[in-house]
Amino acid sequence: MAMVPGKTCLLALLLIAPGWAIEDGRIGILYISDPIRAPGFDFMRSEPIFSMRFVAASMRGFGGYDIEDIQRAIRLYMPRTYSDITTWFDVIVLDNANRDALSISHVELLARAVRESDLGLLMTGGWESFGGTGTNEPPWGTTAIGELLPTEDVEDTWVMSGRLIILEEDNEYISSIPWDRKSPFMTSWHHNLVKVRPGATLLAEADKNTFQYMGQKHPILVTWELTSGARTFACTGEIAQSAIYLNYGGVSYTPWEYYGDLHSNLMIYLARRPVPQDVDLVHSVRSKAFEIKTRSSLLLNLLEFIEDFGASTRGVMGDLDLTNDMIASARQDYIDLRFDEVTEVYDGILDLLEELEKDAVQLKERALLWVYLIEWLAVSGVSLVTGFVLWTVMVRRRLYREIGTTRMVDTYR
Repeated sequence: MAMVPGKTCLLALLLIAPGWAIEDGRIGILYISDPIRAPGFDFMRSEPIFSMRFVAASMRGFGGYDIEDIQRAIRLYMPRTYSDITTWFDVIVLDNANRDALSISHVELLARAVRESDLGLLMTGGWESFGGTGTNEPPWGTTAIGELLPTEDVEDTWVMSGRLIILEEDNEYISSIPWDRKSPFMTSWHHNLVKVRPGATLLAEADKNTFQYMGQKHPILVTWELTSGARTFACTGEIAQSAIYLNYGGVSYTPWEYYGDLHSNLMIYLARRPVPQDVDLVHSVRSKAFEIKTRSSLLLNLLEFIEDFGASTRGVMGDLDLTNDMIASARQDYIDLRFDEVTEVYDGILDLLEELEKDAVQLKERALLWVYLIEWLAVSGVSLVTGFVLWTVMVRRRLYREIGTTRMVDTYR
């Protein structure tokens, strides 16, 4: 399926999502979880189409903080009014969010935004999402949020393995991801056990290969649309962690190649925008956006380091500002999902960054050359002076007249 280009794409967006929260067309994401355990959602920071806010709400990732600490964070950073939510956000994400972290009024406020303003809703994660381990991680099923989900909790049931099987390949979101059956991402899905509600669509399930669940299949990806038109989605495992392949010993990890697309496309789907189907083009643009953000940040740090040695970085800084202008010029095309136009601009930015990096390295070498020279002169000068003094005292002893000999005297004789 080809991507809808140009004005046709913009018209489709207007027809499908008439109630954009942010006026410039960006998709506002309210991510309620633990920001440290959200590398996939953090990846979306580099995409101009998303506006992200992270609100900590997980007991698992808070390093031993108790529930009062998390509730304090919720009071500080959670949107306080219905207007705040509907004005700035299109999708609400609850990823390993502890139910007890949110007050009843917060839960009701979020549910109302989904019901009445058609915000998308994603529930995903481990024990804290669907009540997989009981009292310490209470389920959401009996709350106003739980009533909107396409699944029902089966409490105290956490399954430690599962091979992901795609069922609805024609679904708009599913068809936008190149699922690879041989990828480690597909073969190890720890998940909560749930039931699919009548009327919901089961997109993917886990084929069990452990003895206890031999032959059983459990829901993994489930979605439906409410009568108002809002889309809600349940991922019964940790989508942010399952897409990362942990190496032996857990020392390092390797994200799945399409890790970013997995999350970004799901947010576009829940915001009821047309999900781009040109997988290679979209993946390429997103990779370039992430590369531009990373390289720009590293270059800026290098320039600050050079300035500390007194070198002038005004020229490189000015050209670096030019890359920001180029990114801004492609922003609307990115928001409208016109990735062909974005590709040309991003290629130009990457070429410019390569030149700026070379210029910055030359500046650094010149700045450090003076540092090395000054250090060499200082060390050499000190060596010459001390050497002359030593030579004068120890070698040119004839300049001094011997006046006597010092001998050890035995005072006890």
